[in-house]
Amino acid sequence: MKRNMIYSLSFQISAFTLTFGAFTYACIIADPDTSNVGRICTRTIPSVLLEQVERLVGRKQLSKLEKLMNRSLQIVYLVIVLGSWSIIFTYGYEAIENSNHIHNNHKYVGYAVFAVCMTSWHYACTTSPGNITAQTISLFDHYEYDNLLYTNRECPTLKIRKVARSKYDRCTKRHVPRFDHFCGWLNQAVGERNYRWFLLFLIVHVVMCVYGSWAMATALYGEVVDKNLLSATFFDTSSRTEVKADYIIVFHYMCMRYFEIMGVLLLMTVMSVCLGMFLGFHLYITARNMTTNEFFKWKAVHKWHKKETRKYQLALKNGTFLKVSKQNGPDQSVSDLDVGCTGPIGEAAVSEAEEDKHAFDPGPIPQNIYNKGVIANFMEVLRPLSFREKAIQRYKTSLRVDGCLFPYETANVETTKPKSA
Repeated sequence: MKRNMIYSLSFQISAFTLTFGAFTYACIIADPDTSNVGRICTRTIPSVLLEQVERLVGRKQLSKLEKLMNRSLQIVYLVIVLGSWSIIFTYGYEAIENSNHIHNNHKYVGYAVFAVCMTSWHYACTTSPGNITAQTISLFDHYEYDNLLYTNRECPTLKIRKVARSKYDRCTKRHVPRFDHFCGWLNQAVGERNYRWFLLFLIVHVVMCVYGSWAMATALYGEVVDKNLLSATFFDTSSRTEVKADYIIVFHYMCMRYFEIMGVLLLMTVMSVCLGMFLGFHLYITARNMTTNEFFKWKAVHKWHKKETRKYQLALKNGTFLKVSKQNGPDQSVSDLDVGCTGPIGEAAVSEAEEDKHAFDPGPIPQNIYNKGVIANFMEVLRPLSFREKAIQRYKTSLRVDGCLFPYETANVETTKPKSA
């Protein structure tokens, strides 16, 4: 019995892990521009299905379906979260009531955690990241150009000046200040004005998963201890023999007896690790005043610098190098790509006007000019610059001069002089 149980349990865990891993890779991690698997799962299959659906229901109904599909990850989120909480409220709270190892007050804590969870998700979904237009550009024009990740140029979509650290988001059809990424779970772009709500959303969900895992594990382990299951004898109905308990047999027994709770416990444990790592990444880039978009751009810069350094060291031996040092980085800016939760769709790369025929000393690695120190960096997120008095006054000054709309073109409001009457 024990050997069969081990094989069965190993097969179930392996099947779950492989299925979850394959889905995550094919639909989230794999780049459809370079991966055949990603392209088939995220483009080919959905395209074929949409064509068939259009034939059945018509174009008008398909448009409504496409709008619903844009919120598909939000629907998946609600199904998972509300379904898990329903199981906890129905079965988990009963286990807490019957347990001598966890206080009944944790039921009320659970209600509070659920309310905070849904509230944080609501605010993260509905709070605007900011919208740069010809009229609002002065409100978000806080940063200078580093001439590496960002250069003073025109947005090809909106035909307005592309503010440093901003990006046009094709999913939401707007130019987002301090653009971080587009989050499908929120169906919202994450930028300057809502990044703090996104961080709160992550923190709340990590706490929820860790707390929920601990509470359910404590309640179930209490039954193992109270009933002394590790010393019990189990009866194998298939072989009609008695089997002495061990950890694997008891775990299998608990899975069969509390199937719903164990399923949610496994899900929360896995999500605690995944969301914890994701939160750690965002706290790291926040501490360094980077966005997800900029993190992968900097990876491209470091890759360029490493390549040029190796080329220079090799050329130094052969004497075929330029003495000019490019200490400000490559000639052109880093490529601009759509960015999701797991990174850019495609590979960010440094684009240069033309390839150098000779190696040169690339100099030291360029520095992030937006990094002002950990405390200042976090304050910039918690209290966005566009909400501060300086930005508001700059915006008001740019709005009206003698009752006419006056486009704001410079970085400092002091340099903008009103026209005489």
